Amino acid sequence: MFTGYHKFNEPLHSEFLKIERKRVGIILLLFVISTLVIPILHQLIPNLLRDQLNNREFVEVVSFWWMNFLLFEIIVFARMNWLIKNKRTVSKRILILNLLFEFGLPAIILYNIVKYDNSLLVLEYDGLTFYFLLLMLSAMHLDFKISLGAGILACLGYFGVSYWGIQFLKPDGDIDQMIEIYSMRSLGLLSAGIIAGVVASEIRKRVNNMLKAKDDQNEMESLLGQQLSKDVAKELILHRNDKVGRKVTGSIMFLDIRNFTSMADHQSPEETIEFQNAIFDPLIRIIEKNNGIIHQILGDGFMASFGVAVENPNHAFDAYSAGIQIIDVINHCRNEINGDKTRVGIGLHCGEVITGNIGNEIRKQFSLAGKNVIIASRIEQLNKKFDSQFLVSESIADQLNGSSNTLINLGQVKIKGIDEKIEILQVV
Repeated sequence: MFTGYHKFNEPLHSEFLKIERKRVGIILLLFVISTLVIPILHQLIPNLLRDQLNNREFVEVVSFWWMNFLLFEIIVFARMNWLIKNKRTVSKRILILNLLFEFGLPAIILYNIVKYDNSLLVLEYDGLTFYFLLLMLSAMHLDFKISLGAGILACLGYFGVSYWGIQFLKPDGDIDQMIEIYSMRSLGLLSAGIIAGVVASEIRKRVNNMLKAKDDQNEMESLLGQQLSKDVAKELILHRNDKVGRKVTGSIMFLDIRNFTSMADHQSPEETIEFQNAIFDPLIRIIEKNNGIIHQILGDGFMASFGVAVENPNHAFDAYSAGIQIIDVINHCRNEINGDKTRVGIGLHCGEVITGNIGNEIRKQFSLAGKNVIIASRIEQLNKKFDSQFLVSESIADQLNGSSNTLINLGQVKIKGIDEKIEILQVV
């Protein structure tokens, strides 16, 4: 966050680096425009800058310090750009260096202009305008102390050059009155720095709140994402205050590891967990790769959905593809895992389901409900009856639009708890 700027050993926040780069970019743009405008003005209005530009020593000295300022800002901008691109950070001490250069070099430039031009005219308009622009941009530091420091440097720099210029040129008129006028202008610059600091402080508070909310959400999504899928985590956060569920259409998959209970009885707890991790790791990746999410991981299986938390018109095809890849992985790696007889049962069905947070204020869980969820679960259980590993409903087959020729129709099957029979197809 943008707090504790007085601790200059702390690293700059990444968002602050972007703001600092933009601020330096604005200064660079102003300098480039000024550098181009001066020669153009000399050509269009020769008498405006004739005396100054005809003084070779004046042009060389001012150009030297002008280019130094320009080069410094280019280096700072390039450095900020590199840090952001490579996701690096720097200490807040860099702010002090930037501040000293940005408000020190203008004083040197004004000093040389007064010295070689033999006039205080540059302090009347150009000097004040330039300092005011820098002070306004200092608000982008989003720190009161930085803007206050900028105001103090501008005040001292402007008054120092003004006072020296009066003593050096000894212009006609009331010297004390001139010193008083320039003193008031210097205090005006200090006031501008204070105002910029107040504005910056208010902006910082709002930016802090925004970043805190963003970080809290990212942390919440990260914590939830370790227990649930990222899409489910986002859905929970998005609808955390919803009182009712939502009706959506998607595909529901149930998967069960066959013979898991008997296998666990003959293994140590460590071996069982190792086996589960070895099985579930590739399966979870397959589900996520095919735009699906896992809602629940049980000891010997899981429930997944496609097109539920995130809208997906191809949910049935993605779910079918995930099932095919799961079977392929299981057949490929089961001999590499403890338990040569590892098999799975997959049931796949699509239709309208209800999604929402189920539970109370103490414990809630994002889950799916409805007849179609029950049907998908019952289809998975039918794998035992048909000695199969992957069964789908007619609704899934219809969604595939004939894109699969590996389906064998097993006919109408009575589903426990469902009045009508469901046409079941086996994936070969």
